[in-house]
Amino acid sequence: MSPLLRTVALATMFGAAAPAFAAPGVEVGDLSTVVLSLALVIGFIFAAAFVAKRTPFGMNAKRNGPLKVVATLPLGPKERLLLVEARGEQLLIAVSPAGVFNVGANGAAAPVTPAPVFQLGDPQ
Repeated sequence: MSPLLRTVALATMFGAAAPAFAAPGVEVGDLSTVVLSLALVIGFIFAAAFVAKRTPFGMNAKRNGPLKVVATLPLGPKERLLLVEARGEQLLIAVSPAGVFNVGANGAAAPVTPAPVFQLGDPQ
């Protein structure tokens, strides 16, 4: 009998050892569960960051407060123009990394009338 066959016969007779590449006590199902759980937690973190970035907490919480942002116009990546209503007056404010500047003030808040909407087929 050849030495290879003798080794195989002894291994089957006394029980085969675990493969060398398998870690003791860790199965493929356990590893996939850990990877899936990690992916879900990371996905939840990104979803929470997206929601927190899109909803300004505290800024619009009190709509009846003394300051109200009426309109916003982005001028660049870090610059924007704000129309703010404070104590019945409208202020035009420029916001940039250099600071906040009062561009102009309109005495009383003028009522905003909606622009007319035209549809095709309207009789004129």
